[in-house]
Parts: sequence; structure tokens; C-alpha cells
Amino acid sequence: MPDYELDVATALERTAPGSYSGQLTSRWDVGGGMNGGYLAAFCLRGVLAESALPDPISMTLHYLSRPEPGPAHLRVEAMRIGRGHASFRFDLLQLVGDRAEQSRVGGVVLTGRLRESGLLDFAPPPPAVPGPDASHRVDPSSGAARAARLWQRLDLRVASAGDVYFHRDEPGEPRGGGWTRLADGRPPDALCVPLYLDCWPPAVFARTMRPQLVGAPTLELTVHWRNRVRTDWHYAAFETRMLAGGYVDEEGELWSSDGTLIAASRQLARYSGETA
Repeated sequence: MPDYELDVATALERTAPGSYSGQLTSRWDVGGGMNGGYLAAFCLRGVLAESALPDPISMTLHYLSRPEPGPAHLRVEAMRIGRGHASFRFDLLQLVGDRAEQSRVGGVVLTGRLRESGLLDFAPPPPAVPGPDASHRVDPSSGAARAARLWQRLDLRVASAGDVYFHRDEPGEPRGGGWTRLADGRPPDALCVPLYLDCWPPAVFARTMRPQLVGAPTLELTVHWRNRVRTDWHYAAFETRMLAGGYVDEEGELWSSDGTLIAASRQLARYSGETA
């Protein structure tokens, strides 16, 4: 079995009930630090290892301090175990020098069992975009993409070059996203969902055209799974509705290539760049 990069980068060793050790890596950095979707996948792996129920239903993360490459300790605690659902809290910690552990990421996960589609199910229509084979590959070695080691781990494609802010000539609507998969061919699963929903440039940059070196660091991210992952390619679509008070929101949807809504997300980020 190949050593896929995401599996290596999220590998955990169970050291006690609810306690795991692992190694955080800078290979999934974007802008000024580790990508929040990568950190979500790291934490989710430990939670799913503790859960008797197979599917994540909801995950909320608070990014508390900047992680560093190196050893990390993941602590998972069951809050409630029911017949159909289980709730867990988690805390990702690292030693700071020779001092006590500092919390890097904390949050909660709800697990359960996703059902197959029913006759009464409904969802918004999938984005009307060309398929991945008819889309343009985002070159991870060009322009602003060079600052994101994360994008070297991914195969990203857009309908037109202007769908990524650093290829635009003028501001547009605060939307973004495109086709997404892992570059090394790893089959996607639930761990990929938060990664795909946090790996594209913030949609607000298409509007402001003024990203700073620190980007728009995420403070809080929530993901809701609606269906199991089922295809190789997924289309991630993002929209920002509000930038105010130095904070920006972003709503995301993740679609399989067969038109199924896999997950939805919402996040709050700090925006420190100029707005005018």
C-alpha cells in the first residue's frame, strides 16, 4: 500500500485511551502557517479512532495558537455516547520549549451513520461548471501559489484563470474555488473533506485584491458532512457575504463530480489587510 502524504502527515500512535501522539509537518503550510484543513484532518483521525460510529457528521474547530512542526499530543474525550450518535471534544497540544503543553486547536466532533439518499431529500443545485478534464490546472509553482506548500500536495483546477485572485486584473465578486483532489492519487475519504474546504485562497481576496503575507487566518471552522465521499474529484465552492470589524466570513460547499453535495462549511477569519 503506498505511503500517501496525507496519511503520513496525520499518522497517530495511541499511547493511552483517548491519547495520541503524532508529528505535525510544515509540508501543508499556506501563507504564514499550517493549513487549518490539514490540522482538522489530523484531529479528526484521532476522534474517528475513538468512535464506534463510522461517519463524522459535524466538526467545529477553534484555532488557538500557531502550531510548529514537530511532536504533538492529541487528547480526545467522549462527551456522550448514544446508540445513533456520539459527541467528542478534542485538544491538540504541543510543548512550548521546556514549559507546559500549549493548546493549538480545540473543538468538538459529532459522529454517527450517514444514510443513503432518500426520496424526500433535497439540496441546492450543483455549480454549473466544466468538469475537471475541461478545466485549467492551477500551477503551484507560479505567482502567489509559490507561497503555499499545501498546493504542491493538491491537484487544483478552475474553469478560468481568473477564478483565482492572483490571476485577476480587477476585483470581482467574493467567490472562489474549483476542482480538488490529492496530487499523489490517494483515494479521498472523510479526512479530505475539511482539507478540501479550507485549501483554496479566501474568497474575499477576489473582492479586495489586497491579501497580506499573513493571509486571512482562520479562527473558527465548522464542517457538516451530508453524504459520504464517493468520487475522485470534488468541486469546492466558496462565497463571502461580510467583511466587517476586521473579520471575514466564508461559506463553502463541497460537491462530488456526480453532483452530490458532500459537505458544507462556514468559517470566521481575521482580515488584517487594507480594505480600500
